[in-house]
Amino acid sequence: MHQLVLLVSLFCMVSSAFASPDPATSLASAMNQRMQVMKDVAGYKSAHHLPVEDLVREQKVLAAAQAEAGEAGVDPQSVAPFIQAQMDAAKAIQYRYLADWLSRPEPDWKPANLEDVRARISQYDNVILKTISEQLKSGGFSDGERAQLLSLLNAPQLSGADKQRLVDSLALIKPKIPGQ
Repeated sequence: MHQLVLLVSLFCMVSSAFASPDPATSLASAMNQRMQVMKDVAGYKSAHHLPVEDLVREQKVLAAAQAEAGEAGVDPQSVAPFIQAQMDAAKAIQYRYLADWLSRPEPDWKPANLEDVRARISQYDNVILKTISEQLKSGGFSDGERAQLLSLLNAPQLSGADKQRLVDSLALIKPKIPGQ
């Protein structure tokens, strides 16, 4: 049943990402959804006494994202700073939740299953990379679109500095050169 729900939600995300004429809105939506599930990640890690930072997992996520980027028509090396910025923002969000829970616990709230959350994160990453790839085919993100993206990033616990780094690193992404 979880697989069906995940498949339907991915279809809806991909459909909405490509149906929207506004790439900044599509990209912001997927990025916000990705960051919103960090509360569940932080809650799971807190409940199981796990550290926020997992460098081995980060390397696997980065390698997988770079491979997916290449398949989506994005230069795998140029996407690395953006992927790292996403992971760093995600960790910062988790730390912020943990800090908030020290003074304001949420005893009635329970995090979602980490395996399900990670599957959703992977789906969001796919949508993000495909949206970026489609926009690169259209000439990339203009200064106006990056400014719009900056204003649309509104996930809870995402700081202004996190947003700026994400948008700045987006500007570094290049299309994949055919034959590479």
